[in-house]
Amino acid sequence: MGGCLPMLLQMPILIALFYFFPGAIELRQKSFLWATDLASYDPIATLPFTIPFYGNHVSLFCLLMTITNIFYTKYNMEMTNTGQQQMPGMKAMMYMMPLMFLVFFNQYASGLTYYYFISTLITIVQTLIFRYTINEDKLLAKLEANKRKPMKKSGFMKRLEEAQRAQQ
Repeated sequence: MGGCLPMLLQMPILIALFYFFPGAIELRQKSFLWATDLASYDPIATLPFTIPFYGNHVSLFCLLMTITNIFYTKYNMEMTNTGQQQMPGMKAMMYMMPLMFLVFFNQYASGLTYYYFISTLITIVQTLIFRYTINEDKLLAKLEANKRKPMKKSGFMKRLEEAQRAQQ
């Protein structure tokens, strides 16, 4: 539930953002940094040809979003490395997702890709703060101490055990 529940809570917001940024009248012709229109893509280079699903330009906010996602994926995989051999397909997929975002989000509104870029940066900063402020040895010692404590049985579990004894 720790992985799926936050995503389910975020999903309505993300869907709303997908519809909001391209259609928001307030963002049309509003510039921010190098993006001249937050409701459209922010091209920094125009290609002389068109790539299917990608377009004929390079969007800088999309490129920055992809780079930060790759960095976060690499950092996260190093932090969660348990020494066990991971499935190679899973490792490749973790790096493939940011590249797929690059291809699909290049045509989207620069406001949306800016949001994803800043969101990933905030997540990286949070991860670094947690990593360097939490004492892992102290936390593991507390977890081990809690494992040794006897577990209290709930009222339901007591009634279930009594019913099993009565049945036998």
